[in-house]
Amino acid sequence: MAQSVVWHRFVCLAAMLLIGAASLVAAPAEAARRKSLHAGKDVRGITFEEFWAKAREEGIKWAGRRLRVRRIISVPVVGFDGRNGRSPVWEAQLVRCDRAQSTDEEEAPSRTCRGRSITVRMVEPGVEGADAGTHVSKEKHFRGASIPEERIVISPQRAEEAANRHRQYNPAEVDSYSYELRYDHRNDRPLWVIKRTCGYRGKSEGRCQPGDHWIVKVDAESGEVTK
Repeated sequence: MAQSVVWHRFVCLAAMLLIGAASLVAAPAEAARRKSLHAGKDVRGITFEEFWAKAREEGIKWAGRRLRVRRIISVPVVGFDGRNGRSPVWEAQLVRCDRAQSTDEEEAPSRTCRGRSITVRMVEPGVEGADAGTHVSKEKHFRGASIPEERIVISPQRAEEAANRHRQYNPAEVDSYSYELRYDHRNDRPLWVIKRTCGYRGKSEGRCQPGDHWIVKVDAESGEVTK
């Protein structure tokens, strides 16, 4: 009995040591992944058109006609206020749809894919904390919803303009916009999620108000604001 208790304590102690060691290894990696990016004084932002042309080129070279898109985002950069569809850092998760399938009886098979995915990132020179240029990640297994790349018709700049009209809002110099393309697979539509906040300039000048933000979703195929 005593030997069993000793063995149980030894197993518990070993497990605690392994968990602690894993935490120490994971912490630096997690910190590096979440490291903030900062904008230098000459950073003006990359247009979506410039980024998307390069991302599509990489995607078509990799996936050909099987190319699809899961997500596109403007990556936040400290000190930069995004406007007019510009961002110092863009990312797109691209999918090579090797097999289309459905996950339930009501879902169209073409909306869900099994295949591989890569992330294409473009970084403007002058951004501190990331290497400038276009970077393509290693392939990963993928299973989920995605859309053919040709269905992205509306640029984030046009989506931003549609969002401002919908809100009856006149943009100000202290505004900052972020852009994210998502796929609403239940309704089969790509959406630009336009988020407007008071930006870094507004904060530094004390011109921000509590609750000074809004979000509008715009159909990336038709340009219509979704309710």
